[in-house]
Amino acid sequence: MNAPPFAINVKFNVKPERRQDFLDVMRSNMYQTMTTEPNSVQFVLGQDIDDENIYYLHEEYKSQDDHKDPHSKTSYYDDCMNFFATEPLIEPHVADEYKLVHETSPTKIKNIEGVVCLNVELSIKPEFRDEFLLVMGNNKKGADEDEDLCLQFVFGENIDKPNTFYLHEQYASQEGLDFHNASPHFANFYQFAEKAMDTTKPCLIQKWKVIADLTENE
Repeated sequence: MNAPPFAINVKFNVKPERRQDFLDVMRSNMYQTMTTEPNSVQFVLGQDIDDENIYYLHEEYKSQDDHKDPHSKTSYYDDCMNFFATEPLIEPHVADEYKLVHETSPTKIKNIEGVVCLNVELSIKPEFRDEFLLVMGNNKKGADEDEDLCLQFVFGENIDKPNTFYLHEQYASQEGLDFHNASPHFANFYQFAEKAMDTTKPCLIQKWKVIADLTENE
């Protein structure tokens, strides 16, 4: 059995005076990851809609092992870790690692400047797990097949915490996100989530726009 695809959502709260340093290091990491690692699928960086000091990252690999080796053993990964050791962040970064419950893209996903993204975290009551996978799968299917402005919709489960799930969504514009939120498949999911979500762990939604365009370095 093949290993499932692996993804990471990360939040960074950067000191204002260190923003350019942060962007330089992250862009280098992004470019080298996507151009030298055959099993890297995606590396996208963006800025919070409301706070210019908060950045988000989404990465995908064909498997968790592909992140462990070669990615985490490269010189550019070490450059990032060394940079973070200089305390450029207001608070420690938060990295959520998860395995996708569906296939990832067969080709590398390029970044598009200005795309509207969501990183979402939600926890489901154990007794609703199977139904959640079905309902969320239908939500993804609707987004993929019926929404021209939805560029990406992926979801998976935390590698260490069962029933904690993460999403990464991309829309060509705010109009695309609004269309998704008004869709029947999202309405079905929202209705289901009201009974299935673990309310002791509130849903977390991070909204951001892509700022780093990989093609500028190609």
